[in-house]
Amino acid sequence: MIFEERERFIFSMLEELKGKVDFVVIGGYAINAYTLPRFSVDCDLVVKDRKAMLAVKRILESKGFAKRAIGILSGYKGEFLCLATKKPVVTTFDVLAGNVEDRITKTMFPAELIFKYSAKRIIFGKGSPARIETRVADAEMLFMMKAVSCRKPDIRDVFMLASTKLDKAKILKITKETPIPKESIEKIVEKITSKGFKDSLQGVFGMLPEKQFETSKRKLLALLKNV
Repeated sequence: MIFEERERFIFSMLEELKGKVDFVVIGGYAINAYTLPRFSVDCDLVVKDRKAMLAVKRILESKGFAKRAIGILSGYKGEFLCLATKKPVVTTFDVLAGNVEDRITKTMFPAELIFKYSAKRIIFGKGSPARIETRVADAEMLFMMKAVSCRKPDIRDVFMLASTKLDKAKILKITKETPIPKESIEKIVEKITSKGFKDSLQGVFGMLPEKQFETSKRKLLALLKNV
């Protein structure tokens, strides 16, 4: 129930921001525009500059959000804000300005590149019929960003994105500007071929037929060889 309530609330806040600030949705909610939807504890937005970031801050603060300190657990580095509220349900927005930099690998995705590879799409809810049309990073852009970070949730998302019709030419174009570190690729391969990965994946996205799982795994392994 809490997950569904948070989902509806986040969608309502995105509606508040639309038309007032230019932003691109990345992270878990962006994944829901392409694959089986999943729940996410926060919503990640990319804006072009500090001015846009402060505009988002003002709007969300008018809805009860407050700035929250971010510790080392965050996967991002660079100029960004974490805005959170406890009412009507605990909800967080991470707003990144100018670029998205992975804290571990130091790989940087400029906001200009993210905006270039984005378009208006429909984000679907998981626990409710809620949906919203807003600007979302392309599947190929999300694939690259999450492959770089390769935390456990990111690897699951990469796997699910690999089951969609990714544009390999577009991925190669993004790779030329921001390549995936070799250690990230190795980590993804190790994880998706491990014994418990399928159970972990299904715990988040729901049941997947064995044939679909194995096909997606082959597609992902082939794709990683070419990036």
